[in-house]
Amino acid sequence: MKALKPFLEIAKSTYNLYMKAWKENGGKIVGYLCPNVPEELLIAANLLPFRLRAPESTETTDAEKYLNSLNCSYCRHVVDEGLKGKYDFMSGLVGTNGCDQIRRSCDTFRNAKFKHEIADHTFFTEFVNTPRVPDDDVSLQYYQEELVRLKEGLEKQYDVQITDEKLQAAIKLVNTSRTLLRKLYDLRKAEKPPISGAEMLAVTVAFGSMPKTEYNKILEQLIEALNGRVALAGATKRMFVYGGELDDPQFVKLIEDQGAVVVGDGLCFGARQVWEMVDETIDPMAAIAKRYLTRWSCPRSTDPQDRLKRVRDIVSEWHADGIVGFRMIFCQPGGAERTLSNLDAKESGIPTLWLDREYRFGGVGQMKTRIQAFLESLE
Repeated sequence: MKALKPFLEIAKSTYNLYMKAWKENGGKIVGYLCPNVPEELLIAANLLPFRLRAPESTETTDAEKYLNSLNCSYCRHVVDEGLKGKYDFMSGLVGTNGCDQIRRSCDTFRNAKFKHEIADHTFFTEFVNTPRVPDDDVSLQYYQEELVRLKEGLEKQYDVQITDEKLQAAIKLVNTSRTLLRKLYDLRKAEKPPISGAEMLAVTVAFGSMPKTEYNKILEQLIEALNGRVALAGATKRMFVYGGELDDPQFVKLIEDQGAVVVGDGLCFGARQVWEMVDETIDPMAAIAKRYLTRWSCPRSTDPQDRLKRVRDIVSEWHADGIVGFRMIFCQPGGAERTLSNLDAKESGIPTLWLDREYRFGGVGQMKTRIQAFLESLE
């Protein structure tokens, strides 16, 4: 449908028309690898946040000069794209310790030789340490100090002043995006959801790939256009998809092509990056720090019971029949989460299937067979 087209096109490419228009109007784009980096700070500095993806990458030969072959393929493809000049539109990158492999990728971006290869000497790099213990006063104070350091670095590099007023405006803008996305997620509770899981992933991928003002406009148009629509009329099973750096809707479509509909997710490029709001009633820096530290965390954080409870609650409220998890090969946190999820499945009784995958879409035959068998077992 027409209202979905912009999102589907964005999901296929690294550099889209919205980003190109931003650059042509004199704007600067700053990349980030992990949703632990607050977009609000970048927006308040008049920058366009871009979450690094590599949907058009076909090899990792250049990246393997810098990264071990045991690094996950997401990191290798992203670094390879940088070495090949595919991120030349960026004026900087903010890294974080999302995992050891992402940290190593950020170190590579910060390398002087690498910076010279992808941009000129003004390329901005900063690193934000995110504590692994989320709901702790010491962690919160430390993380807020890290964000203050990032704020000061952005102000100096881009000759801007990030005021409380600008931060509050950025918080309101991004919260609007999250509110609209939650409306979309709620629509998927229906017996016949108006949007498929593959389409929904394209929508959430666009969250980190275009200006929020334009994003909110086309998101509102999409919600209105979905009125009365049924995405997959013949679907007989409802699935919840779990995993990390999955930004290719084809993986979700593979499940739906077998006769299911994906009604919810716990993906790093999906619900986990947009689920909670930033408090608009308190000091903006404190509010941003609290939201990003206590958000729906990834397996790097020391709160597995909170994550498992979130999954159980969504499976229940969205009436999912089972969970399909995608674990990227060589992802250590993802491997630990798979083990915890399988143990929780035995306790909760939620049917669960985990599949290993690479970053780029492939290995379809084996995954398709296992998904078919899993869905048949639910009958």
